Amino acid sequence: MNYTHILKEIINYVENNIDRSITLDEIAANFFISKFHFHRIFKVYTGISFGQYMGKRRFQHIGDDILNYRTMEIWKIALKYSYIHPQILNRIFKKHYNITPTQYRKNNIRKVIQDRLIVLGKETISLNGKIMIDLSLEFLKKTKVYGITYSIDLAKTPLTKEEIIAFTKMKSQDFIVTPQLKKFYYISIKKTKDIYIFGVFTDKKFDFEEHFTIPSGLYALLHYSGDRLYNSLDVVLNDIQSIFDKEHLAPNIDTLEIVQCSKNGLTLP
Repeated sequence: MNYTHILKEIINYVENNIDRSITLDEIAANFFISKFHFHRIFKVYTGISFGQYMGKRRFQHIGDDILNYRTMEIWKIALKYSYIHPQILNRIFKKHYNITPTQYRKNNIRKVIQDRLIVLGKETISLNGKIMIDLSLEFLKKTKVYGITYSIDLAKTPLTKEEIIAFTKMKSQDFIVTPQLKKFYYISIKKTKDIYIFGVFTDKKFDFEEHFTIPSGLYALLHYSGDRLYNSLDVVLNDIQSIFDKEHLAPNIDTLEIVQCSKNGLTLP
């Protein structure tokens, strides 16, 4: 079952009732779903428990109000969010922000505790009948990877699109068939006007000298089958952009990189 629609409704419900605590029982009653089932599904889709999300999101609003309504006394903001005793708000606020509400207002620098979750519908797309893609968003932890990078200056070495694809296939296959590499591999593709950069990496160091870190953050995950992604890269990027436009997201296409995760040369679901 696809829970995207109901999760979007629940995220909206949280935003509309952010001034008070919302329980799992309340969600279950309002959205006709088992609270135990919802608790599990929410964490699977978002990577965070509902209680953690609700608490952090609430204090994100409180922190933003402290900065946005500078003439409003903090005890009034506490009351707005159902905290009768300001000292309780101060104590919990400090756990999230590491400083008191008064210090936070004085510093006047917004800290992100929990942005509103984006639940992206998992859509199946057919690209020219060759590639099927399931796109979703997920928060990934920072990962260090090791491998080899190839760079071609297209101004000095003009290559056709077909020649670039052939080069990419050849180098990636050379890497993937290395005997000691039996787990996960990452293929990073980045193309600017004149420079084409292609790197093949694994999460194990082995004897590779090159390494880089995939930073933690919210990523668009493509689970695909069919022809290799780099065979129809431009088409894939266009389809990603159309979905992001639909969801009112704004990725920076100029710096967009694609990371492909594989096992033994086969794409994992």
